[in-house]
Amino acid sequence: MKTIKWAAVVMMIFTLVSMVPGQSFAKTQFTDVTTDKEYYEQVNYIADLDIIKGYLENGVSKFKPGNNLTRAQAAKMLVIAAKKQNIPAPSLQFKDVKPGTEQYEYISRAVSLGYFKAGSNGSFKPNENLKRGEMGNALAVAFNLSEKISTEKPMMLSDMKSHQYAERINGLYYAGVTKGDAGKFLPNDFLTRSQFSLFLARAMNDKYALPVKLPDQTSSTYFARVATSGETLNVRSLPSVDGNIVAQLNNKDIVEVVGKTGDWLLILLDDGEGYINGKYTVEAGTETPDDNVVTPEKPTIPVETIVTGNLLGKVTVKSLNMRQAAGTSSPVIAALTLGQKVEVLSLDGSWAKIRVNSKTGFVSKTYLKLLNQTGNPLSNRIIILDPGHGAHDPGASKNKVSEKTITLKVGKLVEAKLKKAGAKVIMTRSNDTFLSLEQRTEFAKKNFAETFVSIHVNSAATTSAKGTETYFDSSSNANSVESKSLATYIQNNIVKRANMVNRGVKDNRFYVIKNNNIAAVLVELAFISNADDFKKLTSDAYLEIYAESIYQGLVQYYSAQ
Repeated sequence: MKTIKWAAVVMMIFTLVSMVPGQSFAKTQFTDVTTDKEYYEQVNYIADLDIIKGYLENGVSKFKPGNNLTRAQAAKMLVIAAKKQNIPAPSLQFKDVKPGTEQYEYISRAVSLGYFKAGSNGSFKPNENLKRGEMGNALAVAFNLSEKISTEKPMMLSDMKSHQYAERINGLYYAGVTKGDAGKFLPNDFLTRSQFSLFLARAMNDKYALPVKLPDQTSSTYFARVATSGETLNVRSLPSVDGNIVAQLNNKDIVEVVGKTGDWLLILLDDGEGYINGKYTVEAGTETPDDNVVTPEKPTIPVETIVTGNLLGKVTVKSLNMRQAAGTSSPVIAALTLGQKVEVLSLDGSWAKIRVNSKTGFVSKTYLKLLNQTGNPLSNRIIILDPGHGAHDPGASKNKVSEKTITLKVGKLVEAKLKKAGAKVIMTRSNDTFLSLEQRTEFAKKNFAETFVSIHVNSAATTSAKGTETYFDSSSNANSVESKSLATYIQNNIVKRANMVNRGVKDNRFYVIKNNNIAAVLVELAFISNADDFKKLTSDAYLEIYAESIYQGLVQYYSAQ
């Protein structure tokens, strides 16, 4: 009987343990941190490492997650988390911290390590509640997470752009430690014990890190062109003529705008940020994108012309200059109109030698959709595949599976299919290397690309988000109509073949499609943060389906006359 009773007890304990979701902890010890709390795992994770302790009240251990965290508590926890508790305690003097106490031991280490600063009057204020900005600075220093604000990694939290801790908080964002609150970091708000547990666990263990959306997956910035009729434009330290002049821009310079205050635009510089008066700019792309594209003031050749030949070109802009020779300095002999088809005699770099009726001339290849009249529609077409992220930039990740790995696998599968069809396909990266967004678009231009497909994996804070979406840009890309057409073909194929939720074809200012002037799209295959999509993204069979879908989308795009 005793044996049966003990067996029943063991089975009951096993059942109770198996009901607890997530990780098993050596000490699940706080009665006020239940399994339904978002911070349950993180609190127990750092408690198991003896970084944080609770409060014993009437024999019951409580964590008190909603209590504000003090500066002294944070100093102790950061020193232990960074494994600096055994370094010699420096001899520092504080008016409000007594030497020889445990509090002094940890505070003196934290100050000497640069996590915190003592006040100008020599006090530390150990019992003062900690603000989120101070915490962010200390955490970034402790784990070396500072990140310079740049075009590739702009500040995504609107209230931190000019803050003294901007680069430190930027580092936390791109390390997956914080995503802010509705686009803000709220640096002056006090920090609770549960919030600190979340931040600290994310900094210490990638398992808890948040998915990070990088700039080519956001639409918070745009590009502007300086329009001053030849004069220089001052860049100032403040959104006012009272601000110091920190740089100067020339007429027609293009800058990235990351914020706005009244008439003043906050722009990125090589070594930081500055403000320019928006009255002296126009949004890049609203002007004529190329001297080859004109309003039809030149003699036009009627659209209803009859053309023959093995390669046709279909005009993709309202009016296109036809020149006597290849070069923008060559005289314009006619203007072609949207949708007009011409016979392409030869291609040389970015120029096409064409014949329409009995007239021969040259046009920019960028504004022609090239259509094979014989053989495979992809034969000899120059297609750039851009697997997103790479090297130190893994993109979104889950369970040690990273976006950069998935996009490269799919890219290589598409590459093989395109080459078999006779296309001249070029990869921006064919291994685990990193290219900036600018390098990716310049790569396409240097290789005289005709279409550009950037491959990405999506992620979201909510695990319910799922499905495929494909992007084009109409704000700056002169071939936005062609881009939308290509995006539609690819989107439809992925949704149908991979049985994906259809999130649609969307217009967005992602850098790599905004700064191309050819048919350019950005494909978000699926959400790595969603369980169903994650299964597909980690399945070789589905990666093959994604690749086939992109390939078929290109076939259909080039087959459409």
